[in-house]
Amino acid sequence: MSTRSLTVRLEGELFALPADSVEEVLPDAPLCPIPGLPVQMPGVLRFRGAWIPLIDAGPPLGLPAGQRSNAVVLRRGRLRYALAVDGIAGIRDQGDPDEDIITALDPDTLFAAQLPAGEEQDAMADTKVRAAPIAAVVFRVGRHELGIEISQVHEVLSWRAPAPVPRAPAFVEGVVDIRGEVVPVVDLRKRLGLAAAEPGPDNRIIVVGYGDEHIGLIVDQVTEVSRIPDTSISKAPKYFRGLTAELIQGLARLGDRLVVLLHIERILSSDERIELADADMLEEVASDGAPVPDDGAQPAAPAPVRRRRSRAAD
Repeated sequence: MSTRSLTVRLEGELFALPADSVEEVLPDAPLCPIPGLPVQMPGVLRFRGAWIPLIDAGPPLGLPAGQRSNAVVLRRGRLRYALAVDGIAGIRDQGDPDEDIITALDPDTLFAAQLPAGEEQDAMADTKVRAAPIAAVVFRVGRHELGIEISQVHEVLSWRAPAPVPRAPAFVEGVVDIRGEVVPVVDLRKRLGLAAAEPGPDNRIIVVGYGDEHIGLIVDQVTEVSRIPDTSISKAPKYFRGLTAELIQGLARLGDRLVVLLHIERILSSDERIELADADMLEEVASDGAPVPDDGAQPAAPAPVRRRRSRAAD
């Protein structure tokens, strides 16, 4: 049992971690958020050549989640994980007089329990996704940097408000008419479970190939097109679950930044494609972008443009 402890600050309180479980302290650590993960596990951190899980120390202790800038790397067997905290108070020896109230913590009980059972090695060590570099369109959604292979991108449109469509899935903002093709538009903030935001001049609609058709993805900002070496691309970590595991193709390093590469073909599930087709866009949308009425009546003018049915509707 360690006689020394590392004292950390969290939401104005002091907590002590056993020093023999601490591998490294990282002030001002480059914490990399991942969309769609549980609040207590907001992302990953790059540590000695591997992406390690990042746990927010707040929620497991009944404290609010937050954007924290310091991290403590802890060990559990061969597994390393990072604990995000507000600050580092220092090292204390057992028996030192306590002028402040300090709560002692057992990391294995409180924090390692947030990780998958049986993960006793570095499950996030780099594993190549492919053997060749890729070019990717990189963009922002909230505080997340995401990417799509450029071969899947049809075009990038300046912001325009999609025409609303009744009975479409909640994350479908509507449709836009692109040279006679009516394209459904997905709000990536809603799809990834992020907070809504009012659109602004930097918003873009990225039109991507989706089977025989196209879909538009609303993003906050397109930042660059980057060539990413194969040595910088890792598979999604094993502990990702649910929607996050479905949507993430891999993790890419761009300098000290993390770019999450998306599986475009998984943006909509088969059931969601059927739901979208059944909403049918009422099969027709006014070419000037006017909303489709919910009572079955068609716009009088101008002439409607027919949308191609998706495969899921056949």
